[in-house]
Amino acid sequence: MLKILKPFIFLGLWIAAVSGCNSGAVKKGIHFEVVSDTSYVGQNNYNTNFAGWKKIYEDCMRSPLFQNAIYMGLQENVHIGSISNQHATNINKQFSLFDTSHRKHIFNLFAVYQTANCYIKINLSKDLQNDFYRELIKSLENSGQYQHLTEYIDTSQIDFKITTIADNSLRPDSLASLLQRTKDSSLLRFRQILVTPGNALLVRTAMIFGFYCEFPLKSKLSLEDETKFRNEVFFKMGNMGDNGSIRLLSNQNLQIFINKYYTVFGQFFLVKEDKSTK
Repeated sequence: MLKILKPFIFLGLWIAAVSGCNSGAVKKGIHFEVVSDTSYVGQNNYNTNFAGWKKIYEDCMRSPLFQNAIYMGLQENVHIGSISNQHATNINKQFSLFDTSHRKHIFNLFAVYQTANCYIKINLSKDLQNDFYRELIKSLENSGQYQHLTEYIDTSQIDFKITTIADNSLRPDSLASLLQRTKDSSLLRFRQILVTPGNALLVRTAMIFGFYCEFPLKSKLSLEDETKFRNEVFFKMGNMGDNGSIRLLSNQNLQIFINKYYTVFGQFFLVKEDKSTK
């Protein structure tokens, strides 16, 4: 069994327009092998949670989930190009972004398979309900001024809904071609990391762009809050552009939107060097 994702070491590879890098022959070519082992060590009830999210994906996208998808929960720091690693401990300290040409060929490397708006209530297992609830609490706590709202949440009657799902991918052939012809030192170092045994590259992701919830209040809001939330109020969470909003509905339920990217499914590739010269 390939033990991926425990622990996560993130590269955060959002390559910007790298296809204009210097070219030149290298001694060995590379190829990709899909990681087909969907056993996520370290997570309880994996199969049940996988099935629950698979249904959410397929109901929203109206198409089957991509093959060899690995369920990862609600990962807020894992995006296309992240590396799962069992040995190195400082990859994220070494790399964060490559941008060597500014020629705007980013879509030579990235593909969007499909997106779908899915503003519907989702039926959640206890595990998935807890995942969303933890994110809601964390978001309110990170808002600074609205931490006190966590005391008003009626967890027995809360409904969660997701907003948008997107299915995105690196283009493996384009990435392989780039890494085989480049002389850029950062990309050569990246290639070295990729072909290190124990590393796997996150090539395809199914992401949600946030969620929202609605719940009755456990107790009456203060007059100040009640007046304030009659109109939608917006708040920020940290310095990464994540944000949310709060509104008191006409039925006196509180509605909270969390606008934040989460990776739910991933497809990982092993990167291998060919012995023959390319």
